[in-house]
Amino acid sequence: MRRRTVSILDRYVAREILLPYVAAAIFLSQLLLATQLLAESEVLFGSGVSAADAFVVALALTPHLLGFVLPIAFLLGTVIGLARLAEDREVIAIGAAGVSPLRLYRMPIALAALTSVLALALAQYVEPAAFALVQERVTRIVKRKLTNDIRPGVFYDQIPGYTLYAERVGESRWENVLISDQTNPASPVLAIARRGALDPGGLGGEMTLLLDRGELHSGSRAANDYLTAEFQHAEAVIRTGDAINIGLSRSARGAAFADLPQRAREERARGDLAEARRTEGLYHRRIAQALSVLPFALLAVPLGSSRRLGRGRAIAAMVLAVIVHYLLLRAGEVLAQRGLGPAWLLLQLPTIVLSLVALGLALLQARRRVLATVG
Repeated sequence: MRRRTVSILDRYVAREILLPYVAAAIFLSQLLLATQLLAESEVLFGSGVSAADAFVVALALTPHLLGFVLPIAFLLGTVIGLARLAEDREVIAIGAAGVSPLRLYRMPIALAALTSVLALALAQYVEPAAFALVQERVTRIVKRKLTNDIRPGVFYDQIPGYTLYAERVGESRWENVLISDQTNPASPVLAIARRGALDPGGLGGEMTLLLDRGELHSGSRAANDYLTAEFQHAEAVIRTGDAINIGLSRSARGAAFADLPQRAREERARGDLAEARRTEGLYHRRIAQALSVLPFALLAVPLGSSRRLGRGRAIAAMVLAVIVHYLLLRAGEVLAQRGLGPAWLLLQLPTIVLSLVALGLALLQARRRVLATVG
């Protein structure tokens, strides 16, 4: 009979947590997604972009954003769910029924463990494929927009590092063409041609501009390596990869999450210790973000189940915990990049600190309940 009561209690607590947890995860992920899409509205909206393109990009970015959203949504859902039980005196009723208040930790910890596993699985298995889909789809969008948006007599600078100009634009040919390549600031390139034609069918994120009868200028006039040359036929390769970094963290742009340890080893082998430490920090930061759900679960139980604290103060304490976690995580990342300790340890500082704080709150809450019972 007691085991059945505990099983019912677990399901009841899980339901109270899951409803606000799922709602918070949906709301926060949509908010972040809208922010990312609006920040890149010039790329993702306009001519040549269909609703299907925007939907696919948004869907593919969602797994990456969930890695940041899930810990915060879980903490919010747990605090709100347990606060509702505390306000209705159900926590007191659970204790009066002879069930230890420690049983309240069982379901939050179980849900936190599942959330951590989900976040790590998304990072290692889902995100690489999702990022490949984002890059492929946005590359197609950029090529289509470039083909459609070039206007006669108007400079086009929507591709980072490049400026294009054509005095006259036909269906397949441009006249009096200028292309400025600033992707290498130390050695900018300027090409001027009487005629040009765009071939958008290059490999990956590349397009080729076919130029006829023109001049090539390379380098800086202030330096001694300034070069000029005339040509009858030339090809200018335009790399659109820099325009498709929307929503991607540094780790995602350089390599998939699972490939970061190998990349760090290769950088150490080359003697690039600074970059190797940065890569290791990115890898362990993502792990720390996934594992942060566990101390959040330990912290949410005393915050949410305390009737004296109240729901408003519990949510305020939750926000403070998220801020402290971020600051400690950022501090650990900086220390790891400076080589002041192992990255795996420094980036777990937020988990250790918040777990100790949660343990202290749990002991304080248990002591108050013992004194209340004795009194």
